[in-house]
Amino acid sequence: MSYEKYQLKNKANIILVPLKDTKSVTVLVMYPVGSRYEPEKLAGVSHYIEHLMFKGTKKRPNTLVLTREIDRLGAEYNAFTGKEYTGYFIKVDAEYTETAVDILSDMLFNSKFDPKEMEREKGPIVEEIRMYKDNPIMNIENIYEDLMFAGCPLGRDIAGSEKYVLNYKQDEVLAYRKKHYQPQNMNVVVSGNINDKTKKVIEHYFGSETNKGKVSKDFKEYKFGSEKINVQKKDTDQVQLMLGFPGFKYGDKRNPISGVMNTIFGGSMSSRLFIQIRERRGLAYMVRSGAESYRDTGYQFVRIGLEAKNINKAIAVVKAEMEKLIKFGPTIRELADAKTHIRGGLTLSLEDSSTQASFYASQALFADKIKTPEEKLKEIEKVTKDQVQALAKQVYNWKKIRVAIIGNVEKQEIKF
Repeated sequence: MSYEKYQLKNKANIILVPLKDTKSVTVLVMYPVGSRYEPEKLAGVSHYIEHLMFKGTKKRPNTLVLTREIDRLGAEYNAFTGKEYTGYFIKVDAEYTETAVDILSDMLFNSKFDPKEMEREKGPIVEEIRMYKDNPIMNIENIYEDLMFAGCPLGRDIAGSEKYVLNYKQDEVLAYRKKHYQPQNMNVVVSGNINDKTKKVIEHYFGSETNKGKVSKDFKEYKFGSEKINVQKKDTDQVQLMLGFPGFKYGDKRNPISGVMNTIFGGSMSSRLFIQIRERRGLAYMVRSGAESYRDTGYQFVRIGLEAKNINKAIAVVKAEMEKLIKFGPTIRELADAKTHIRGGLTLSLEDSSTQASFYASQALFADKIKTPEEKLKEIEKVTKDQVQALAKQVYNWKKIRVAIIGNVEKQEIKF
């Protein structure tokens, strides 16, 4: 599958990903800015700005006019903020491509930032923060990263805190936006049913804006927190447990090996953790392992939802399974099955124009060189049994473990 990458005169980066057998088009715009780029008193401001983009432009004066125009197309649209990125997308029937590009560029270049709307939107953001805090499945990752990266912006909640959000000043918010939201910092990915007209449409709408000064790309480097365990006491029927170890940054050569290792360890219903924790012992309904990568660091994790009395049993099983993988490595069959599992999963997901757009956009932001799905799969194919075993030995170092828990438990009861 081929793609085309080029720059407009205003230095906006464009990636076109044509897909033959689809009638949809996804337009995704990503900026390399997120919560780790924020000064502390503006914690959560990247996410706040993302919300404000839907509040009306000069051409589409309020939320209702803006969203009604997208809704009448039957489109899927949304925005999202991470620790290192903010994205906006519209997925439409291909014949409405120009409308989607028009609306998205209008939001990003011409949003009004009306003071009343800015004040009003603080309420929904505070409620969103509370929603996450009330939902342990959604919040366990925040608790874990707060432990792993305690004391640096990478450990902070993406949405900030109620205190910070309620104290945002309009001029500070707009100054922050100006520092990051410029054409030269944009990555526009259009995937799906692309035709000859698409380039002209992109040029017309995204090429019209000029840059207003230098773009800030500064962020504070990561550091690991010194604590090993973080328990948030909450009266829940099920405990959420997340444990993990330092891992690898985006683009690290070990990431394909990590992908294979996690597939074998806890990435499917036939994985080692699923069989041992759920099928053999009945300790949990949900158990999985995985990895997260950032610009300069990352981590490997295991997540389990279970009853409080079973926490120590489950941790002991996880440790025993890690030790087995370190001592014996994977079997030849596990290795082969993991590779076909990854290939099949990627193939199925990439039938969708929006997944294609995300696949290329994340690389545009973080990779030195964009790789096609096939190039990524070739790296997976090359992974050997010895490499997985060596990586398990390197990653699963019990001295470096971090354990985060939400539930009705006491810290001193947890044994690891």
